Amino acid sequence: MTDVDRLLKEYVAAHRTREDVDPADFIARAQGAEQKELAALIDAYLARAPRREFDPEAYRLSGMADNVGRLSRSLTGASGLWPSLLPRLRTSAQLKRSELVERLAGALGVGGREDKVADYYHQMEQGLLPSEGVSDKVLEALAGILGRSADALREAGCGASSGGAASAAAAAPAFARTSRGDQEGAAPAEAAAGLPEERWDEVDELFRGRS
Repeated sequence: MTDVDRLLKEYVAAHRTREDVDPADFIARAQGAEQKELAALIDAYLARAPRREFDPEAYRLSGMADNVGRLSRSLTGASGLWPSLLPRLRTSAQLKRSELVERLAGALGVGGREDKVADYYHQMEQGLLPSEGVSDKVLEALAGILGRSADALREAGCGASSGGAASAAAAAPAFARTSRGDQEGAAPAEAAAGLPEERWDEVDELFRGRS
């Protein structure tokens, strides 16, 4: 049995126990190109899986809408699995986004420019910031705050969406179908053009300047 087969089997078993299980947890455990393969297999499973009668209130309380939105941004955005991983790590660390941003700005030595750091970190969580441009210094600082290695964060940033949004988008429909109807797990689309025109500074270099 391959790793992909094993992870799919684990996901199916978990999904049959509770439908709000997060597919991103399983996709993150796959390696490289296997992430796309696993996402497609989970998508195919969800397309034919028997559905329980939909309870809108239970769905809202389950947090599944958030999971679907984060996974969609991971599959189709520019930041790999960060939209799925970073909010979960931040929640585990019991940090509000504003608290994380304050600590991150301090660790990067750019205190006083928290607003700009917040803009970039928001883009990381939303899948709008190309992961290849984010410096090792940023990931090392985040690793210290979130209790995850910088290498793991870098690998997650090169995860499901690497290789182009078009192919990743093909794996998204069934995850969206789990919302059943007009429910939407993601926030309204945001422009990925980045910050308004202004002088390039150290913060830009940290988040966009890695070659």
